[in-house]
Amino acid sequence: MSNRKIRVLIIDDSVLIRKYVTQILSEINDVEVVGSAPNGKIGLQKIFLYKPDVVILDIEMPEMNGLEVLQYLKDKVETKNRPHVIVFSSVVGDGSPTTWEALSLGAKEIMLKPDSPIYQNLEEVKKEFQLKIEGLFYQLGTSKSEVKPVEKEEDRLLEGVRTSLVGVKEVMKQKPIVPRLVAIGSSTGGPNAIRSIMEHLGELSVPMVIAQHMPPLFTGEFAKNLSLAYRRPVKELTEGEKLQPGFIYVCPGGTHARIDKDGDDLVFHRDEKNYEEFFFKPSVDIFFKSIKEAVGNRVVAVVLSGMGKDGSLEAPSLRKLGAIVLAQDKATSVVWGMPGNAVKSGGVDVVLPIHEMGQAITMLAGKKDV
Repeated sequence: MSNRKIRVLIIDDSVLIRKYVTQILSEINDVEVVGSAPNGKIGLQKIFLYKPDVVILDIEMPEMNGLEVLQYLKDKVETKNRPHVIVFSSVVGDGSPTTWEALSLGAKEIMLKPDSPIYQNLEEVKKEFQLKIEGLFYQLGTSKSEVKPVEKEEDRLLEGVRTSLVGVKEVMKQKPIVPRLVAIGSSTGGPNAIRSIMEHLGELSVPMVIAQHMPPLFTGEFAKNLSLAYRRPVKELTEGEKLQPGFIYVCPGGTHARIDKDGDDLVFHRDEKNYEEFFFKPSVDIFFKSIKEAVGNRVVAVVLSGMGKDGSLEAPSLRKLGAIVLAQDKATSVVWGMPGNAVKSGGVDVVLPIHEMGQAITMLAGKKDV
């Protein structure tokens, strides 16, 4: 990890929000706020002047809005030179298409502004900023610093782990399971990774369930967006819903998710408990654990791009039980935290680039020709 501080620029037309976010970030170790701007036009000038690692970006602003900033960066700046963008806006809170437009234009994270930031949810917002910034700091420390000591560790971790579709075939012979479902866990970078999977996904013989770290209201629109874009049956799960073969489901945001067995059926239930160790919801570990209890080894579990360690507690026990566990590779992950830690824990059978993941899932859980 780099020993320099992560440089952050705040772009928001509200003086109050700029001061508020600056105060929050000043309390996080290894973070330096290098400047702020009241609109996208001035914000772009400061991006080129200060070269921040992370930009906190509002959507609705005068002169140039947040989506226009993202479009400019996508069109004019090489990927390797773009800052990581966290959209912090009230506009995205209703699950509007703005959310998905921002993500498709390159935003790495979406955060919802509290209604009254000075009086409500201060600690939760502070904690979320801290976890997201620290997660990006981990990625930046292994991608933008000149010295990359973790690469040797990464090579060591991948020793003995298969890294190709040929490896998937080998695991299929080694673990001849008949899966009941596909379970995907993801966070930062997950929505675009899931889109890539959908582009290469064949017809499935089992349900596929996605646990993506998201606030409430976002996940319903995410499911609709996927269904319209790929003309597949995709929907947000509702309490007590029975999973159907071939359907793709998104767990609702803002709550933990369980898949339980009810006779021969698999059923979704919300888990409303507050677990101190699982801040982001739905937790992939809680999700994976429930699936292990419901179907044992009859699952294809997938860990996609995301910060932190969510999923790495349960992935090893799933793998040991005989389930097949896949993880996204570092090169195609926005943050190789969740998949990297799943590999480190010994919980992964095959590591793949995201453009091969849909094909791998189809090989493992697709409809077979009769």
